[in-house]
Amino acid sequence: MKKTIGIIGIGRFGLSLIESFSHNNVDIIALDHNKNRVEKASPLTNYTIVCDSTDEEALRQAGIEACDHVVVAFGQDEDANIATTIVTVIRLKKIGIKKVTVRIDDESFADTMKLIGADEVVFPLKIASEKIANIISSDSVIDYFNLTDEFDAYEIALKKTCQSIPIVELNTRSKYYINILIIQRDNKYYLPDKNSVLMPNDHLIIFGRKKDITKIISFFDSFCLESKKDKD
Repeated sequence: MKKTIGIIGIGRFGLSLIESFSHNNVDIIALDHNKNRVEKASPLTNYTIVCDSTDEEALRQAGIEACDHVVVAFGQDEDANIATTIVTVIRLKKIGIKKVTVRIDDESFADTMKLIGADEVVFPLKIASEKIANIISSDSVIDYFNLTDEFDAYEIALKKTCQSIPIVELNTRSKYYINILIIQRDNKYYLPDKNSVLMPNDHLIIFGRKKDITKIISFFDSFCLESKKDKD
């Protein structure tokens, strides 16, 4: 049975969510007070309507009760939007929406959102800025996935200048407190074991605590650099 997803707030973030959800096997209900935004999103949704999300009756008439999960996606550049987000979450929980995810840009409001009933709070600007910073800061990192406040996953690429190195020599769990989850080599994926050897041009998915994972990334950056010097 398909899920029904509600998106309230069709700004840039809300519209991007709608576009992403439209590729999945879900029904989408989208609401915004702005008619032009509603019209722009309409082709991508099952149902889109101009609606004041702070009005409980208007939400009910819009069919929000049919949603399994609602994302409140207002931009947070104005105090009015914070207030609208808070009231909207309260209305949604009163209506009985089981799962409500809230987008905010100011982390100081996270506890408030949780207290009024938000099930998940997301920080798209923070996630985007962290991703850009982490990718640019390292020659090895090609993608970054923020999983929780404490744990991250990275995709890193071993340069062609790197030397081969057995995983047991890295001692990643004991020395760096991280796990190598997947090795990608020649468009094939492998689950590493104690006999695995990392090769030049391998892509790795690594997982660990934020404070630990940077250590292994620094190692790979310097290791590949030293390998290049040795070859030169």
